[in-house]
Formats: sequence, structure tokens, C-alpha cells
Amino acid sequence: MRERSAWILMGLVTLALAGLLGLGTGGLTVLVISPLMVVGMAGMGRLLSRPPDAKWLPTIVVLAFVAKLIGAGVRYHFVRNVYHSGDAFGYYRVGMEFANQWRAGTAPPLSGNRGEGTQVMEAIAGFVFAGFKPDFLGGFILFATLSFFGQLGIYAAFRRWARPHQLKPFAILAFFLPSYVFWPSSIGKEAVILLGLGIATYSIARCLERYELRWLIATGLALAGIGLIRIHISALIIGSLFGTAIIARPRAGRGLGTRRLAAIVGILAIGLVAVSQFESRFGTDLLSIQDVDAFSDQVVDRTTTGNVIPGNPVSTPADIPEALVLVLFRPFLWEAEELQIALSALETTFLIGLVVWKSPAIFRNRKQWRSNALVVFSTVYVLAFSIAFSVVRNLGIIARQRTQVLVFFIVIVIALGWEEPGPAMRRQTNQLARGRAQLAPVGVADAREGK
Repeated sequence: MRERSAWILMGLVTLALAGLLGLGTGGLTVLVISPLMVVGMAGMGRLLSRPPDAKWLPTIVVLAFVAKLIGAGVRYHFVRNVYHSGDAFGYYRVGMEFANQWRAGTAPPLSGNRGEGTQVMEAIAGFVFAGFKPDFLGGFILFATLSFFGQLGIYAAFRRWARPHQLKPFAILAFFLPSYVFWPSSIGKEAVILLGLGIATYSIARCLERYELRWLIATGLALAGIGLIRIHISALIIGSLFGTAIIARPRAGRGLGTRRLAAIVGILAIGLVAVSQFESRFGTDLLSIQDVDAFSDQVVDRTTTGNVIPGNPVSTPADIPEALVLVLFRPFLWEAEELQIALSALETTFLIGLVVWKSPAIFRNRKQWRSNALVVFSTVYVLAFSIAFSVVRNLGIIARQRTQVLVFFIVIVIALGWEEPGPAMRRQTNQLARGRAQLAPVGVADAREGK
């Protein structure tokens, strides 16, 4: 019930925010919006909190949303004042035109002049702007808010499969990694996709618990929304969910085996729909090796401008490690040729350090992998995503697209690598704390005596 109330509050905050942003983003409006956002997000964090995270989650949610707004401002600055170009300009312009049609009660038709996903995104922008017409910066803030709701959904999904001591480190990474603060915080596909991923991930986490039909239906609806913009992401998620339902060790329960089998059949049916949609929209049969190779060649041709690195798509299992490094850890510091890529390289360097640090624990806990269905799903999805995106060699595109997979990699690292401190470590920590407490008065006394 509390989670349902939190989602309702999300909608109310979005509507209130949209109404104020419709007045513009001048100084007076910002003064009114800021307290509203803090109060609304604090209340949302409180509604979402549970005993394991009740003490700190509301604070994290508020701070993370403030960071998100800062990210939206920085993103806006880069798009408008540094590069003077970007997809956000087109989405805002067409969205404002489509807003009039939405207000008239008619859905704007797809023009056919651009990619179908781009046209759907323009229609979504028009729908968001239909009630209130924000200025350009206000549009950034609105879409940043939508993407933040997606992050909340992913956190709520992780909490259902994680241990209490793993929640805070996951929240810090999932909310404050620069990729999530910056890239989805503009008018664009990344924001909408992240919102869809949050809804889909939470539905998947619930579905994998008891294989209830209602959560499979919710997953299908969320994937349908994602598929309108990026059908390949929906296809990757469906394939990963299908693999998870087969591989993961289900929880014990009466009738769970039958429901699991029914879920596998349902996932397969959803997958067949996604494959047919991919073929109708791109003219590519995903079950045909020749068609997939031809489609990969087209993607390579379209992404060979800018900061491009050498390499080839995955063609054998031996190529998979290089694809994982490409998608998760590139660019390296020495590959940065511009400011945004340099900032991305700092983040990937941090991730490499995190993996090196937690690798021993991940190796020790490898046998627990199948017992956590969300970790299994995340693993399969990260592998599938890395293989699919190994055709892209443009570091700028990779940095932006990484927001669709990075949080699932964090799920794996935290769930398997973040161990609860053992009794020996706790005793050592307590002894150090007692030692400091005993030494403190002595130090103060010595200081007073001039020693």
C-alpha cells in the first residue's frame, strides 16, 4: 500500500512541477519550485522506505533529486551554450507543436520523415508539454524528473532481492553515478527509456518472486512502451527474462513450478511479438544470421564518425570479454578527447577500481548466483546488451547508451560482492573505536599541560 501511495505521490509531484514550470524557470518560479521538490521528494522517500532503509532513504532521495536537477542544468548548458546542437532542440520544438494537438484531444500522427522511435519521442514530448508549456530549461527539468522516477523503480526492485546491508551502497551508486545524474537529464529518449526500465525492472523483480500473471502483464506493458522507442532494448530484456526463468533457482512454494512454466510460455509469446515488430520496423529477421549481420553492418556504418575506436562486433564467445570492457569500462582515461568523454573516463576508472576491489568477494559468493533471480537477470541482460552494442565503436554514443545497462551491472557487483562485516571485523572495529575513546581524554589533558 505504501509503495502504491509513493507512485501516486510521484504523479502528483510531476503534475505540480509541470504546472509551475509552465510559468517558466525564472527566479520567482525557482523559489517556489525548490521547496515543493524537497518536500515532495522527502515524502516520496518516506513512503518508499522500509525498516532496513527507513533512517537514510528519505535523505538519499532528496539529495539524489537535487543532484539530478544540477545534472539537468549542466546538461542544458552543454546542449545550449557549448555545443549549440542536440536532439533536445528538435524534441522541444516539435513537442511544443504537438502539444496543441494533444490539448485538442487528438494524437499527433507520425510523419514518416524520421525514424519511428524519434517520432514517438516527439509525440511523448508533446504529451508532456500538453498541459503546461515550459521553456527549454523547464523541459529538461521535467524529463530529468521522469528519469529519476525510473531510478526509484530500479532501487525498489533491488530491495526485494537484496540484503539490508547492501541497500545503501547500491542506492549511492544507482542515484549518484555521473552517468545517471547527467545523461538522462534532458529532453530525450534516455530519460523516457530509464523511466520505462524502472517500471519494467520492478515488475520483473515481482514476477520472479512468485511468477504471478499480473506482474508478467505489467512487464509486458512496460516493455511495449520501451519498444515504441527502442525495440531492441525490449527484445534484450525479454530474452534476458526468458533465460532467467529457465536458469534461476526458484523460491519454494506451492504451485510455483506450474506458474513458472506458464510464465516461460508467456515470456516466449511476448518475445515472438517483439521479434515480429523488429522485423516489420527494421526489415531484419532476428532469427536469420544473414539479416543480423547486415543490420550490424548498417549500425557500424552509422556510428563510425567522431571519437571512434577500432574493433569488431562479437562473432565468437572469445569476443565477449572485449565487448564487456567496451560497454562497461570504455573510454579509458587516455582515450578522452573532449570534456564529456573525460568525465565519463573518470567514472569508468572508478568502476574498474570497484570491480577489482570486490572481485574476491564476488568469486567467494559465486555459488549464490542462481538463488538470486534478479542477479541472474542482470547478468544475462549485461551480457546480451554488451554483445548487441559491440557493433557501436563510437565512445560518445557508448557513454550515453550505458545508462540502459550500467545499473544492472551494479546489481551484480553489490549483490555478490558487498558482504556483511563478519564477527571478527566487527570486533576489530569496536576495539578501534574504544581505543580512540580512551585516548581522546589523554590527548586533551596533554595539550592543556603543554606536553
